Amino acid sequence: MTVVVDTNVLTELFLPTQNGDVVQRLWDADRDWRLPQLWVCEFRHVHLKYLRAGHLDLSTALNNLALAEEAFMPLTVSIESAGALQLAHSHGCSSYDAEFVLLAQLLACPLLTFDRKLLQLFPDVAVKPGS
Repeated sequence: MTVVVDTNVLTELFLPTQNGDVVQRLWDADRDWRLPQLWVCEFRHVHLKYLRAGHLDLSTALNNLALAEEAFMPLTVSIESAGALQLAHSHGCSSYDAEFVLLAQLLACPLLTFDRKLLQLFPDVAVKPGS
């Protein structure tokens, strides 16, 4: 089943926290994941934060980026900016979050996210992994 995956879910495959096992099981069970192009910038930024905090070394960060891009660039979808902006404006979310929601709406599939605001604002598409 196709799902759109928020960067906070994708990151769990590479920098797992308490949600890592759940996300890994979902990925192992079905790899029909889709992401807007924005995921690359967000994923890179998360790794930068880990680097600056001393929780990750540069070699591991670069390896994670390469592995993620190899696996997920083919699953990446371009989103129309006007639609994302309109959705963000009408629902009070960031334009970044709107890209993920809009893609889920366009594909008529769930959006897997740990973002509480998205889960609250978009209960029709946003789903917490493992719930």
